[in-house]
Amino acid sequence: MMAVSHLVKASRSRKRLKLFRILLQAGRCGHHFLNLRQARFYFEVAGAIFSFLEKGEVHRIEIDGLKGEILNQPLERASRLLFYLHGGAFVSGSPRTHRHLALRLAREAEATAFVLDYRLAPEFPCPAALEDSLRAYQWLLEKNIPPERIALAGDSAGGGLAVALTQRLIRENFPRPACLCLFSPWVDLTCSSAAYVTRGHRDPMINRQLALERARLYAGTRQLNDPEISPLFGEFSDFPPLLIFIGSEEVLYDEALNLAQRASQAGCEVKLMEWSGMFHVFVYLFPFLPEGAEACRLAGKFVRLHLPEN
Repeated sequence: MMAVSHLVKASRSRKRLKLFRILLQAGRCGHHFLNLRQARFYFEVAGAIFSFLEKGEVHRIEIDGLKGEILNQPLERASRLLFYLHGGAFVSGSPRTHRHLALRLAREAEATAFVLDYRLAPEFPCPAALEDSLRAYQWLLEKNIPPERIALAGDSAGGGLAVALTQRLIRENFPRPACLCLFSPWVDLTCSSAAYVTRGHRDPMINRQLALERARLYAGTRQLNDPEISPLFGEFSDFPPLLIFIGSEEVLYDEALNLAQRASQAGCEVKLMEWSGMFHVFVYLFPFLPEGAEACRLAGKFVRLHLPEN
């Protein structure tokens, strides 16, 4: 068993935080009036706007029917590869909604980023996203990218998917990635942690009702505590080094702590970075929040440490 390195950082953007909390709360209320098609549309519009805030090389690719984007530099020149799985509660999001974030992380890590456009629920419930992620990872290996040069990263649902993918790789004796970097990972889709009660009034984005609705769409006919759906209940033996970012004001707070604890008990090197006053996936707003920009820098440093060029 290894001890969890749990660092707590104070937020400084009090006025900006108040503004974004208001905007995020309005967005959460808007979900009650939008159907899923409309919610996806507005997320894509927001992503298109955010993509203007972080410019860089974008190469769209197709892999045996799967689509994705290669960012920052061509795959052929990649000395480090950041395989990024986007968030969106498994029902929305795409490489475009997270392009600005993946580009910034790739720059901080001095890496090439690959963002997969995995299939979404409810049209394609679990295990579609996991199967797509596995196929994409196999494709990277077939492109002669050594696993020790691959870092897995993801936010929210994408963070949970990165954990489930790593568990699948280890279980099926594939070479594992060098490290994982997760932002507010959603790893327990039973939505049963105490933080839904103790922090529900403080989280401007997510409540238990909304989370359970999305969880059931993703699970389809499977149980929510199935480890492929809720990887918190899976195995963590032989897991690579893990860096987790979490905000103190989010209902996924307990999941991040439980994930760190379970992984460390299995012998994994775990670093948990908590930002006081911050909300779910605050790193997404790095163009406006210095805390988000700092999280990107720390994530890049972590990837460079575990994926040395020589």
